[in-house]
Amino acid sequence: MEMISLMRAIVPGDLFDFPEEGTSVERAQHLIDQCFPGATRMRLRELSKDQAQAEIPFDMQNRALHGLMHGGCYFTVGDTLTAIMCMYQVQKPTERMLTVNASIRYLRPVDRDTVQARARLAHSQDNRFDFVVDFFNENNKRAAQAKFTYVVAELG
Repeated sequence: MEMISLMRAIVPGDLFDFPEEGTSVERAQHLIDQCFPGATRMRLRELSKDQAQAEIPFDMQNRALHGLMHGGCYFTVGDTLTAIMCMYQVQKPTERMLTVNASIRYLRPVDRDTVQARARLAHSQDNRFDFVVDFFNENNKRAAQAKFTYVVAELG
């Protein structure tokens, strides 16, 4: 199925306003803005089944009490990028992608930088998909790395 058709099948129409027009990046961003990940003010820049990129701006909403970027912000953006990428792996409207494992390593603090998130499909086998998301500060130094594993399963 086409990505836009799958998004329509997967995303509950009674909860979300689904845009009629736009690129897959624009439509995905519109959906992101309506739910929890939108609170990070992440901006989707690129999206395909193999890779995705987003930008996380410096914003007080993304800060922990010590003033640095909150680890949950990284995790939320990584989970969102990889879940949307995983939608490309769904073949039927009755299938869903399910997170079965996730981990993150924080490598250096981010103070007031805009962070670049770069996700890639690292490995796939049958209905299992492993993704890696690297987060870079403005000096292009890795600030964190997250790994997410999904399975695509039939509902019911």
